[in-house]
Amino acid sequence: MARSTFELDARGYLGIAEQLALLNLTPQLRRRLLNNVSKRVRTMSRQRIRDQKNLDGSPFAPRKNPDKAKKKMEAGLGKLLQVTRVNADEAVLGWRNGLTRWIAAQQHHGLSERRTAAQMRRWNKVRPGQGATEKQAKRLRRLGFRVRQAGKKSLVRPSTAWIVEHVQYQQAGLLIRILQNDKAESSGAQSWEISLPKRQFLGANHDRDTRLLVNQVLQQILNSPR
Repeated sequence: MARSTFELDARGYLGIAEQLALLNLTPQLRRRLLNNVSKRVRTMSRQRIRDQKNLDGSPFAPRKNPDKAKKKMEAGLGKLLQVTRVNADEAVLGWRNGLTRWIAAQQHHGLSERRTAAQMRRWNKVRPGQGATEKQAKRLRRLGFRVRQAGKKSLVRPSTAWIVEHVQYQQAGLLIRILQNDKAESSGAQSWEISLPKRQFLGANHDRDTRLLVNQVLQQILNSPR
């Protein structure tokens, strides 16, 4: 599985004097150090999501779907990001749910895989003759789908309820692809390539930033009353 966590062992970011100081701390204080650093990295990662920027400062690759262009990308992953394991020796910042970790890894490293029409029908549990979903119906309306209805002299944009009742699921999917002018999919192809760009928000910008952060928190703990 692609790496989808930020793992921290403070010893790798400290000089000799600082490592000796770390060893003199109680296990409870070493745990506090790793927990505090991990939470600060979480704050930095969430800020990148708010700014929609990668670790290197470049903007996230835009969505291909214009209907979702205003929605912040990776916002859901940011909310669920947490310190999943911490003890006196190491801390892990990531996601507790296995599926969420997998999704985060695909977002962080990018994804390229082949999907088939049969897979999509199975994953969406499509029954023979099943009607369009409400989501499909709303999408068709946004794309300007029009029909000729009884008593109307010109084409009209049908309601969401009308589409759900009169258009089948597979018909709706085909219409959406045609209206989006996606020739690769509207040509009747039974498989297509799914490409997801990298959107890297998890972690510190550089090792030197992690080193500075670890040393800063260590000094705060060393200088705080115990």
